[in-house]
Amino acid sequence: MIELNLVKEKKDVIGGDRRALQRYECQLELRFRTGQGVYSRDGVTADLSRRTLRFQTDSPPPDGQQLELRIAWPFLLQNVCPLELVIRGPVLRTNSRGTLVEIRSYEFQTCGDRSFAEPPVNSTGWRVA
Repeated sequence: MIELNLVKEKKDVIGGDRRALQRYECQLELRFRTGQGVYSRDGVTADLSRRTLRFQTDSPPPDGQQLELRIAWPFLLQNVCPLELVIRGPVLRTNSRGTLVEIRSYEFQTCGDRSFAEPPVNSTGWRVA
């Protein structure tokens, strides 16, 4: 079961979480690559906001490295087609909580057997006039 939870923390006057953007805790499988290489590494998301993604992996990339990450999205397009969230951006830092990536661009892409990227199936003779 996939769970997306809004992280709400009390904001103290001096301490606490003072981030301007809400973060959503989520544990989704991902693959990532550096440059134009093969998706050779994998991990799990920890939390996601509008500007950053935190994930955990056994082989974290170095700070400043440009990444392309593909996250298996838990919802189907029109209840039929699997989706991936593709995120591109640099690694900001890695610590005990995971690797933090700045989201410079993102897009949803279809994938799998029912993907729009595949050529259309031959028609059965029906035509639209």
